[in-house]
Amino acid sequence: MSGSDVGILQKKLSDYGYGLAQSGQFDEATALVVTAFQRHFRPAAITGIACGDTQGRLERLLALKAGRD
Repeated sequence: MSGSDVGILQKKLSDYGYGLAQSGQFDEATALVVTAFQRHFRPAAITGIACGDTQGRLERLLALKAGRD
């Protein structure tokens, strides 16, 4: 999987604090970061796939983080 949606996901994960380059490719590094995110914030469903629930949680966390900055 690749494209602008993946690049946006990578940027959001990077903005949250994960050291992830924005390649636009859903590569092994991206899958590992998504898995790490899910382990911490979605432990009931660790898939390594950035499903809607995972992305929604990331969005909410970024909004909370932005409110503190």
